[in-house]
Amino acid sequence: MVIKIDKELLFKSINIADSIISSKNINTILANCLFNISKNSIEIISTDNEIAIRTKVEAQADKQLTFAANGKKFSSILKELPNDELSINVNESLSINITSKSKEVKGHYTLIGLAADDFPEIPHFVEENSIEIDQGMLKEMIRKVIYAALNDTIKPVFNGIFFISDAKGNMTAVSTDSRRLALISRAVQKDIKFGDGIIIPLKTVNEVYRLLESSGTCRFAYNNNQCFFKIGNTEIISRIVDGQFPNYKQVLPKEHMLEIEVETKKLYDSVKRAMIFTREPANKIIINISNNKIVIQANTPELGEAEEEIAVKTSKDDKISIGINAQFLIEALKEVDTDQIKCGITGQMSPVTITPMNDASYISIIMPIQIKSSQNE
Repeated sequence: MVIKIDKELLFKSINIADSIISSKNINTILANCLFNISKNSIEIISTDNEIAIRTKVEAQADKQLTFAANGKKFSSILKELPNDELSINVNESLSINITSKSKEVKGHYTLIGLAADDFPEIPHFVEENSIEIDQGMLKEMIRKVIYAALNDTIKPVFNGIFFISDAKGNMTAVSTDSRRLALISRAVQKDIKFGDGIIIPLKTVNEVYRLLESSGTCRFAYNNNQCFFKIGNTEIISRIVDGQFPNYKQVLPKEHMLEIEVETKKLYDSVKRAMIFTREPANKIIINISNNKIVIQANTPELGEAEEEIAVKTSKDDKISIGINAQFLIEALKEVDTDQIKCGITGQMSPVTITPMNDASYISIIMPIQIKSSQNE
């Protein structure tokens, strides 16, 4: 059979599908992508048995055929060819002969394909009960909470983002690694029924984020143990994490002893400089708060010390010192889009909240680090 297709379109589609396949996955059909050829398109499918991707690209073919091929090798060949039309000939033994129509290169390349008999069946996106979500909004929500998720598959409930709708016309995304938490809520045009909430694995969330655009809409659906995203010509099918997400509402302080208003960039830059004098993994800095100023300190004997003062606005003239992980604070500040933030403090060992000014629906929470009493005097 002969396939005619634009090289760049095929290259992008193979990369979308192949992104979930691990290079360690050898000697198995799952190390390959599945290619379903029809007269007007090529459907490319990949899976690691936890997540699957199905994407479609326009093409012209003289008949239908299904085969499997190594996506990384296929992509590597295409990457080195000029952006022009390709002619792909697949013979009865499933040898994939690739020829560029460009005048810049003369040659042909043969990739060995495989029979697709053992490739698992992947469910299709079900339009029934699906909802439409703004891509830009979903992308923002993921970006602003994903940093707080735990990148560790040993604790699956922390290795993902929790989605819930606890009010009509509202969607909330939460992530935590037990030492920090990020939460964002946004209004949606149509009610989303998440039940008691669902946890979408971090790997799936990363793939969804990579495909989302700043405009347009995507579709979302889920059943008891799977969720589905449809973004353009691509579908993502994933398992839902089986487990109970922590009760994040218990962590949200109901009131604060002290509130601080500070310039986001000024605090971010100061903490970055202080972190140079900290040691991993604690990256501990001390923030001393008094009337309309904070003093940021870091001291590691073998490295040196740093001290920097920032003018702030405090809600009252109380003095308190907080120990905090500088890396956690930097990652939280990095996702704030406003010039100023509000920090809420309840006590020396109580959670510290960070909220952008004029956006109370986005909250970052960091658990403090214990400091010696002498540092609080």
